[in-house]
Amino acid sequence: MPSEDHAIVKDQVAPCGLRCGDCDLGNGNVAETALNLVTYIRSYDVAKWANQMPGGDDIDFHRLDHYLIWIGGAVRCPGCLRGGGNPECPIRLCSKERSMSSCSQCGELIQCNKFRWLGKTGEHLKHKLAEER
Repeated sequence: MPSEDHAIVKDQVAPCGLRCGDCDLGNGNVAETALNLVTYIRSYDVAKWANQMPGGDDIDFHRLDHYLIWIGGAVRCPGCLRGGGNPECPIRLCSKERSMSSCSQCGELIQCNKFRWLGKTGEHLKHKLAEER
């Protein structure tokens, strides 16, 4: 179950305009899915009959269980404003350097090339931020 502090992340907005609630790491979907998978694998005793399926003998279910539980507990991004996300993100580094909580505050937003690494999503976010001005 996500902590109370984790629930706050869903409403957080990164400097680039990405809302943590829209990100599967920020909203907890990845962690929840991993824990649900542990529950399903255990409740259906998959480890007992998997050897009858092609490749089933190759799966170490003890390790799989261990790593899925790790994902469920550790893979919860606190959001860019709390130190989560890509530590080398050029957008976050720039906004921090310029003391701006949002790139919408920047006069160089339209010509900014720091959004490129996000591909089409980056261009979409940049144009949404420009509309917020």
